[in-house]
Order: sequence, then C-alpha cells, then structure tokens
Amino acid sequence: MTIQDKHLATMVAAIPDNGPMRWFAQIGALLLDHRLPPVPDVYDLLWRYVRDENHDLSLAVDRAIGAGGLDLGIIGDLRRTHCGQLGAKEVSALVEAAHDQAEALSHRIETGRTDLADYGKAIADGGARLEAPLDAVALAALLDQLGAATATMQAANARLQGELATAASETKALADKLGAAERAAITDQLTGMLNRRGTIETLQKLQSESREAGRPLALAMIDIDHFKRVNDRFGHALGDEILRFVARHVADSIADAGGKVGRFGGEEFIAILPGQDIMHATAAIDRARSQLAGQIIRNAADGSSLGRVSFSAGVASDRPDDSCDTLIARADNALYSAKRMGRDRVVPDR
Repeated sequence: MTIQDKHLATMVAAIPDNGPMRWFAQIGALLLDHRLPPVPDVYDLLWRYVRDENHDLSLAVDRAIGAGGLDLGIIGDLRRTHCGQLGAKEVSALVEAAHDQAEALSHRIETGRTDLADYGKAIADGGARLEAPLDAVALAALLDQLGAATATMQAANARLQGELATAASETKALADKLGAAERAAITDQLTGMLNRRGTIETLQKLQSESREAGRPLALAMIDIDHFKRVNDRFGHALGDEILRFVARHVADSIADAGGKVGRFGGEEFIAILPGQDIMHATAAIDRARSQLAGQIIRNAADGSSLGRVSFSAGVASDRPDDSCDTLIARADNALYSAKRMGRDRVVPDR
C-alpha cells in the first residue's frame, strides 16, 4: 500500500459510523482493498452491495470476494446479471443486428424493384409487338413469353412477401430484446417496482405533465420500520419477501389513482401520486400504512407468523421551483420527522 493509500485508509477509518457516511466508508475500503477505480459503475454496484439492496447481488459479491476479489470484469458481469445493465458488447451486438436487418430489408426492396422493372419492360415490349400484325405462331410465342414473365413476377412477389414477413418477425424479435433491456434497466429485480433510475425518470415525466396540465403532484418517501431487525430475526430470504410484499401493497393501494411506486434503496420506497394534493396524498398513504399495520404477516412456506410490519412516510407536494431532488429532499425530511415522532405514521411536509 502506498503512502497515499494509507492516508486515504486513515481518512476512511475516521468517518463516523452512521448512515450514509458509514456506507461511504465501507465503499472506500472496498475500493482500496480491490484496487478498483471510483468510477460511476463501480461505485453504484458497491453502493447497492453495502446497503444490501438486493440479497442475490450481495451473495454474488460475497462469493466473488471469497473467490479472489473484485475487478472491473467481475463488476461488469455482476451489473449485467443483477442490475439489468447491458454491457458494451451486448449493446454493440443489438446495434449490429439492427444494422444488418436494415441492410437486408433494403436489399429485398431493391430486388423487388428490379423484378418489377423487368416485368414492366416485358409487358411494354409485348404491347409494342401486338401493334404489328402477328400470325398464330408469333402470337402463341408472345403469349408464352408474357406468361413466363408473369410467372416469374408472381414467384418474385411471393418470395418478396416471404422475405418481408421474415424481416418483420426478426424486427419484432429485436424490438422485444431492446424493450426487455430497457425495462430491465429501470426495474428493481427484487420487487418488480421501478428502480432508482426508473423512479427518477418517471418523476421527471410526471412532474412535467402535471405542471403543463396545471394539476398537483405529490411524492411520498416510505421506509419500512426497523427492517434491520426483520433481517436479523428471520434472515435475508424472508426479508426480501417482506420487501416485495410491502412494495406490492403500496402499489396496489395507489394504483387506482395512477400512482407509481419505485424502490429507492434498501427498504426505502418512493410513491408518486399525480393529481393528488398533499392532503389527499397523505390520506392515501396513511390508509396504506394503516391497512399494512393491521395485518399479521405469515411465512408462505409454513404459515408461521412473522408479526406485524409497519412503515413510516413523509409526503411533499410539488412546487413550481422544485427539481426532483428538492421534492424528494422535502419528503425525506418529513419522513425523518415521522421517525422522530415514533414511526408507524405519515407526516406531511410543512
């Protein structure tokens, strides 16, 4: 380790062990231990790992570390497998396939144009010959030539239709792959909700649409209460099931009003409620909270009770000067107020 590395390690060790700073310290230590550059893709994956956002990802990282450590190749593989990320090779392959399909389609159309031109010429020549007197033998020969030209054109047309049908099928398959890649890029693999990127993109879109239409929009920051205790008591597998259950419960609760739910990280979720002012949004999220807290959660495998699960939430209403970040920050501040007040409650931004 160089003097510079030792100095950085000392700085990391001195960071207080609380909240985001603790995660930063853990990421810094991993970067040093594995000689990884602090570039966005690497930092993003390690951020997900130290926050245990995806149990399968966490296990995969642990296995990689135990097998010899992390490098950029392993980081790329982990991102493709667990984060819905397409690597450069996959993107290049899809682009190349699209290019090949476009070239093939262009060739098919050009061939069809040539076949049509040849047929047109044959018809024109036949018409010119019909203007002169023809005996029976010459007329029969001309009709044979026109029949052969027509048969050739019909065969070419059938071939072109088949090739166009094949091209349409190949294009649909490629579009499906691209669509699946895009959905994977904005979907949280654990819960099936929007991931952080998808949440921000959806919020930006709905903010813009709501402002243009002159309608309100509210956002709720939701955090499952004492989730670490759930993981410690029941294990990560059941913890993941609870994350999925809570996410689906909130999503179902606000679906009728056009609400969207995204997993923002760990046990934190964001609910976006277009068309809702802060009073109605707070009431909607509080109903979801109350319904959840009133249920006994049971293990689907053996029916054993996992107890009650609750969440705390903060709600903020979009303002004309808000960015995504400022709107989220105000909802987050209201969430922390809910936690300070004892959790299992919904607090609106003041």
